[in-house]
Amino acid sequence: MLLIADSGSTKTDWRLVDEEGKTINSVQCKGLNPYFLTEAEIAKIIKNEVTPIASEVDKVIFYGAGCGLPVKVEQVKSAIESVISVKYPTEVYGDILGAARSLLQDQKGITCILGTGANSCVYDGHEIINNVPSLGYILADWGSGTVLCKDLIALILQQKLDPEIIADFHATFDMDTRQILDKIYNKPQANRFLASFTPFLLKHADNPSCQDIIKDNFRKFFDYYVIPYGPQNMDLPISFTGSIAYHFCDFLEEVATEFGIKIKSIVQHPMSGLVKYHCQTVPAIK
Repeated sequence: MLLIADSGSTKTDWRLVDEEGKTINSVQCKGLNPYFLTEAEIAKIIKNEVTPIASEVDKVIFYGAGCGLPVKVEQVKSAIESVISVKYPTEVYGDILGAARSLLQDQKGITCILGTGANSCVYDGHEIINNVPSLGYILADWGSGTVLCKDLIALILQQKLDPEIIADFHATFDMDTRQILDKIYNKPQANRFLASFTPFLLKHADNPSCQDIIKDNFRKFFDYYVIPYGPQNMDLPISFTGSIAYHFCDFLEEVATEFGIKIKSIVQHPMSGLVKYHCQTVPAIK
């Protein structure tokens, strides 16, 4: 049995599959980003929410946000192996490699993530060969749910959006400025808090001011996360995964056209592609 995990900053999808890729069981838990959770916290969440479906597992393959540095990889790997018994060593990779393997399998291309966070890479059909620095939502992550909603909240608190939108916001969330700022500056996982307003932005996506937020973010995304790969890579197929890319696909494709880029595919969740990759394209257990 193979247990595959796809973890963002907001949630983690787990899929238990047999050698042919047939789903035996699945479960979802909170995001397990090692930048926001300790090893002990990650282990506790997995023990409580994942081990009930993981009594017979040969191997665990984990793709996660925040798993770009070796020290973070070891932190997650140790947490998993402390609560799940496996026959083969656990493998932990960054979420961007998971996205590339899911969307492109063994083909070359550019893969992008637009969810709670943002990222991209050039993939050679097996590994990442180029990747712009992932600087997080304070310094980058344009187009992500966190930064889109950060910009939205800023305009709401500055009273710079239509009064109807501002009134709807306060009626929907019943939070004053002090409470919002406390959540952002004094509470843990501010990125998840900010991204939680994505449905509200989507609700008002037909408003010109909200469209400006969305399109401006996507333009910055292409400027930072795609264009730097150079003209030699612009002919490669480019694919997206993540809730933001999926739900705001019309705006994403419109901005891509401005840059002369044609998007090959937009997939909300990468798990099905990961199952195919590890069970058919490059079997994880031979």
